Amino acid sequence: MITQTPQITRDLSRVDGLLKVRGEARYTDDITLPDMLYGAVLRSPYPHARIVSINTEEASNLPGVHVVLTGQNISYGLFGRVVRDIPVLAKEKALFVGDRVAAVAAISREVAEAAIALIDVEYEPLPPVFDAREALTPDAPLVHEAAWAYRGAVTQESDHGNLQSRVTLQNGDDVAEALKRSKHVFTETFTTPARHQGYLEPHSCIARVDGDEIEIWAPNKAPYRLRQQLADWLAIETRQIRIHPVFIGGDFGGKGSPMEIPLTIALAKATECPVKLRMSYAEDLMAGDPRHSSSVTVSLGLDENGHFTALDVDAVMNGGAYAGFKPMPDVNLIGIPDAGSAYNIASIRVQSTIAYTNTVPRGHARAPGSVQVYFPVESVIDMAARKLGIDPLFIREQNMLHDGDTSPLGDHYVEIRSQETLRRAKEMLAQVPLRPLPKEGEWVRGTGYAFYQRPTHGGVTEIGLEPTASGDLVVHVPFPDQGGGQFTLGRNILGRLLALPNEYITVVQDETSVFKMDTGCGGSRVTVTVSEAFHRAGVQLLELLQTEFDLPRNYSVEALRTALASFNRARDGSWLRVSHNANDIEHVTSYNITIARVRVDKGTGQIVVEDIIGAYDVANIINPTSHLLQLEGGVIFGFGEAVLEDLVIEEGRVTRAGLGEYKLPSQEDIPHVHIGVVEGGRGIGAENVKAVGELSNVPVPAAIANAIADAVGVRMCDLPITAEKLYFSLREKGDA
Repeated sequence: MITQTPQITRDLSRVDGLLKVRGEARYTDDITLPDMLYGAVLRSPYPHARIVSINTEEASNLPGVHVVLTGQNISYGLFGRVVRDIPVLAKEKALFVGDRVAAVAAISREVAEAAIALIDVEYEPLPPVFDAREALTPDAPLVHEAAWAYRGAVTQESDHGNLQSRVTLQNGDDVAEALKRSKHVFTETFTTPARHQGYLEPHSCIARVDGDEIEIWAPNKAPYRLRQQLADWLAIETRQIRIHPVFIGGDFGGKGSPMEIPLTIALAKATECPVKLRMSYAEDLMAGDPRHSSSVTVSLGLDENGHFTALDVDAVMNGGAYAGFKPMPDVNLIGIPDAGSAYNIASIRVQSTIAYTNTVPRGHARAPGSVQVYFPVESVIDMAARKLGIDPLFIREQNMLHDGDTSPLGDHYVEIRSQETLRRAKEMLAQVPLRPLPKEGEWVRGTGYAFYQRPTHGGVTEIGLEPTASGDLVVHVPFPDQGGGQFTLGRNILGRLLALPNEYITVVQDETSVFKMDTGCGGSRVTVTVSEAFHRAGVQLLELLQTEFDLPRNYSVEALRTALASFNRARDGSWLRVSHNANDIEHVTSYNITIARVRVDKGTGQIVVEDIIGAYDVANIINPTSHLLQLEGGVIFGFGEAVLEDLVIEEGRVTRAGLGEYKLPSQEDIPHVHIGVVEGGRGIGAENVKAVGELSNVPVPAAIANAIADAVGVRMCDLPITAEKLYFSLREKGDA
């Protein structure tokens, strides 16, 4: 039995808080290396065009220019996370507006951009295809000549040439037959747009090449996976690549791809100098890796009592010009199985099809795939309830999963706390007062609901504990803190286990030569993975100090620091290393119920989201402040997706290529957010935790859409839901 000092007051403030507030946090763009050059990229103005010729003579002769690269003088192969279909620079054809055609490295960014303007490219425009469903028709132009032949491709030569992937999940009886047997069937098609992740730091990279050794500074949230991708691309050993830690200025799913890193390496190799390449925000919006836009048709069957009998979901996603930004082995989106997953449904089929188009390549955004299928399913449930005269909350309650139930796709969870979560949601709804409606205008109010459940995923990590000669503890980690508070979480766990005040604990991210492997951030897995690693490390360290370094069973902080200093001297600087594989974990899920209250002016279509109420099954909370911010931030993320954010791609071109046009939620926009947590229950590991990073954003668009339907009787099937769209829908309905 291990004992320690009585509970001490814990400081739960963020490890990185002061550095960021003081402007001392170092991001990629803050780093300057000796003899560093600056890169710029020439991008295609056409969605689909043959590159006839490129004249770089004038650009190459500009004073200060060190190199001008085109696809013709790059010998490197294609890169990608799974599918390797992305060229460093377009060689024969440009496949979307924003595709890389040429690049420059010069003594300053200004000189590099001036050189880019001097490059003369002759294009031969080709027929493009922009819509995912149209791309899969027999006569559609091919984006790639032989997409099935790319390394990592999951399609066959017999598939349509514009197919990136197709995944079909089903369980129970044949869905078509089950729908035929159903008393009621409701079918509708919904669309969601491409949206940017909304991080404030655009993609950037610094590359330095010294012989066979490559060093990278980049805000990538999975450095060990990035190292492997780059090594595969260059056909070298991973030990030849070192990725240095930098602060990450926001992620939300968008900082896992290689993006401009291969091009930066190519420029550094060509010049034999370090090169920094930073995308402008306009470039990031037009040529980053936004969320897949979608067209989703849902058919829901019900019996005479309103119980769900069958669900068919046909989702067609726009994958853009390249598939290489998707990390899933099946080149699919991880959230596709979420369709209808909160309910008992006897027969289900969920099909996801992703198509190549001549538009910006798509990647991951918070809960990839989940929003695209959950907004349609929850909307059809609401539509069915209203047409059948059933209360929308009651129809969900009578169909929701209960503890011991199997999910529609056959997953069995160790616990489903739906009843407790619903009880908490109802309590909160009763406590949030209704505000008076404005006197001017034709204002009406509505309430909408959405039920959701999200499984918890794991990963692999390793940490190192390094006691110092002064008795402090340095914690070495392989993963970044992309804003989720992972460093703070680790410090809090170790501080509590050791009863060591936070001022004696420092958490640092090491470059990739220090550890073997880490899954990285993403998929809401980090807390689940690293909390157990930190817990085990703390327990092992305490046992070691007590058995080998004379730390008494009941000890003071001073005695603990003395033992840590003894450990430092005896081990001569070596660490206590603890690795943890959380891939094989219990099947744990979190239930969530989201309620939205809106008011709508029927005369103008103006929508005001007044309140969003969320109840969440969360198991144990390690840091209450960070936990609350994750849930609140997710709600606001979902709110932006519901009523504001749309890249607007017209004829293949992103038209909102600036934050003045691409509207992110501001303080003036956001509604009142009410968060309720249901603690306890069965989580993962000794810390008994569940994931929350992508739990609160997914159901918000559906809850808001359902509240609008409750207010004005109009079903909005296209995100984002704007005043203009609602205005015209109301007039089509006859409410002018």
